[in-house]
Parts: sequence; structure tokens; C-alpha cells
Amino acid sequence: MVLVLSACGGGSGGGGNDQPEEQTGPQLSYDRNDLASKAVAITSSGGMESFQALRGDLQLTQHLLYEINAFSESMPVTNAGTYPCEGGGTVEFRWQETDTTLEKTTSFNQCSFNTMTFGDVVLSGSTRYESALVGETATSASWKSSITDDLSGSIKFSGELFRFSGVIRMSDYLTESGGVTSWRYIRDVKTYERKLGSRYVAIADAQNRDSGTDADWEYEVRGTIVGSAIGGYVQLETLDPLEMSENVDGPVSGIVKLSSNGEAEVRFGSSAGGTAKAAAVWIDGAVVESYEDWHEIGVVVYF
Repeated sequence: MVLVLSACGGGSGGGGNDQPEEQTGPQLSYDRNDLASKAVAITSSGGMESFQALRGDLQLTQHLLYEINAFSESMPVTNAGTYPCEGGGTVEFRWQETDTTLEKTTSFNQCSFNTMTFGDVVLSGSTRYESALVGETATSASWKSSITDDLSGSIKFSGELFRFSGVIRMSDYLTESGGVTSWRYIRDVKTYERKLGSRYVAIADAQNRDSGTDADWEYEVRGTIVGSAIGGYVQLETLDPLEMSENVDGPVSGIVKLSSNGEAEVRFGSSAGGTAKAAAVWIDGAVVESYEDWHEIGVVVYF
């Protein structure tokens, strides 16, 4: 089985590399084993388990981050200040707001609280959100925003330590014409690192773009994923945007290239050229896998 990955989560740069095995890699603070410089083999057989594990690590760490955010957003806060956490420790909320800007910082100090998936966790560090309305007319609006995370803590039940560190920058554009709203969303990540126990995942030099309407839209991505599960890195790049339609489950066309030590292409819908109903994986100009259901591939290239 070929290398196929999924990623959740949000810099420009990154794309393919003619000789990826010689890449020096992005500068990462918690990549203790220098995984960002180690290419992994992309072949038509073997090794699928490690790539499935990478997908699982991405999803698991994303879910932990989601539950941390859900906790802070559920706090009944009406004024800036420091509040006790349910299991001990404190959380502090600070913000500044104008008609067009918002700056909000949430700081945790040994804050203990319960999550649905991971049980009790203890959290320290901070997350900062900044947003600004940069343009507005009668029919359009645009925003620039960012999320900066520097969080660390532990899961009480397992004793596993975790860390989230990085910045996601966002640009959002909305336009209304003839009763139809068009949108364009851009997410940039220079580096964003996640650790949970022995699991390590980093997203680097990455950008994704969504644009369209509620009826039809397209998606593009480029970036590097570094992971302990694969012992190195893989680069993602859309050669042709993934085209989506309101009444169709999955991309109707589009090509995603995966590069490391070797390359593969995942071709969706009509871009598969009749070699598959939903998607096909190509290596060295030949089809190595065909899929009737695009969900079977597990390629989710949205950060």
C-alpha cells in the first residue's frame, strides 16, 4: 500500500523538492530526533501501518487541543481576570477590543479540569487570539487573524506529558453578489509542533486555501508533516485543486502529490482518468491502488 496521510489543524512555502532525501528540514524546537531532515520511503508496498499511526497521532493531538479550547470557551467569564479551575490551579483571561479588532490571551497556571476523551488534565501556558477587520464595503469584508499557542501539561490517568507550540495565521474574505456569498479562507503555518507522550507531530511551511460558494468550492494545500510514527517527514502539494460540490461526497477532481524519498500522486474523481470511481494512487506513472470510496484512502489534507 502506498503512503497516504491525513492532517488537521493550519505558512507559506514547503512544496515539492527535487531531492527530498537531502532536505535539511524546517527549524523545530521539539524535534529531538531530527525527524525533519529524514526522508521516508514512498513505495507501492509495505509500511502502511506507520502512516496510519501518523494519521492517528494527528487526529489524537488535534482532539486534545479541541478539548482544551472547549474548556476555556465554556468558562462563564464576563470580566477579565483570574478564575479558579475545577480541579485546582487557575486560568486568566485578558482581552482588548475595539470596533474592528480583538486581542485575547488565555493563560493557564497548573489548571486542572476534566475532558470527555482524556479525563483529567493539568495545563499551563497560554493561547493568544488576535483578529482585525482590514476591509469592509457594502458587499465585502476581509479579516486578518492569528492563534499563538504555547501550552504544556499532563494527562493524569496515563501520566503522559503534552505540548502544543506554534502560530496559525488566517486571512478571510467574504463577498456578496446577487444573493450569493463567495468566500476565500487562507491558513498559514510556519511551524506548529505537537507532542503527546512519545508521539510527535509537526506541521511546517504549510498553507491551505479554500475558496468558492456553498454550492461549489475548491481547496489547495502545500506543506510538510513531520512525525515520530513515520520516523521522518513527508511533503504535500496540490498539483490541481480539489474541486468540491454541494451534492457530492468527496472531491470531484484534483491531484495531491506526496513527496519524501520518492513521490506519489493521489488523483480524485475525474482526475483519475477513469482508473477509479473515487480516487487512484499513482507511483512512477502507474496506478498502484484504486478506490471506489474516497474515504478509504484516508487523505485529509486540511490543516
